Amino acid sequence: MGLALLQEKNLVAAWKQKDTRRSKKRKKNIFSGKKLKRGISNLDLSYIFLTLITGLSKVVLLLAFSYGLFSGYRFITQSPQFDVNRIILVGHKQLSKEELNLWIGSIIGENIFQLELDKISQRLVEHPWVESASARKVFPQEINILIKERTPFAKIQLEQIYVMDNFGVLLGKEVEGVNQLPFITGINAKNIKLGSNVADEEIINGLHIMHSLNQLSIFEKKPIENVHISNKSRVTFSTHNHDIKVHIRPEIVNENFKNLVLALGAIEKNEYDLNYIDLSFSNKIVVKHRKKVKEKF
Repeated sequence: MGLALLQEKNLVAAWKQKDTRRSKKRKKNIFSGKKLKRGISNLDLSYIFLTLITGLSKVVLLLAFSYGLFSGYRFITQSPQFDVNRIILVGHKQLSKEELNLWIGSIIGENIFQLELDKISQRLVEHPWVESASARKVFPQEINILIKERTPFAKIQLEQIYVMDNFGVLLGKEVEGVNQLPFITGINAKNIKLGSNVADEEIINGLHIMHSLNQLSIFEKKPIENVHISNKSRVTFSTHNHDIKVHIRPEIVNENFKNLVLALGAIEKNEYDLNYIDLSFSNKIVVKHRKKVKEKF
């Protein structure tokens, strides 16, 4: 009986010790969990703080950069240091600087960064004499413009005498220094406007034939300078003072031009007395001298 009581007491004491140890472990776990949660919370706050600081720094830098750009743009577009004060024109001969400046427009005093060079070039090529124009900026205050003028190629009689280029573009009324140009007459044209193209097929063919005639030795000293287009079937070419005339029918010009080359030897023997050559007949050249007529060369 006494032994049994003793064993029971020992068993109870052992359970109490185990329970005490379990309680201590629970407390330790509770405290360690609190410490872990507290550590995690501290890390979260630090990360959020650093993120905010980084974000604010980027915003500040972006605002500073934007302000710098704005200030720089305002400076270069409003500062008088970048106002155009000089225009350099190169390549013009017939046109004066004053006339070209009128076509360019008022750009003196304009900001060089805000000038549109394409518009300047477009305004200039609207002038009949200007074939092309290119402008460039020379910082800080200069504009250079290269002008390519059209080349006078022939004079043409319309309601008055005009000068045209090799494309048939009317450049203007007769000007100084172009007296030796070929002279075209017999053209009926309406609604004449400077800068328009009047070179139809008859004019182009007439100028080509004139060029071919002037390659011949007979016209070396007295070149053909005048073209009269009376109609599509007959064109008359003549030297400067109309001393020698050549009548041509355009549709058979190739055939009779070959015959003319073959007959040059005979014609040149009396070239000083030559009055006209008629190539308007098929298979026949009529040559008239001031004293007599020769046929069938």
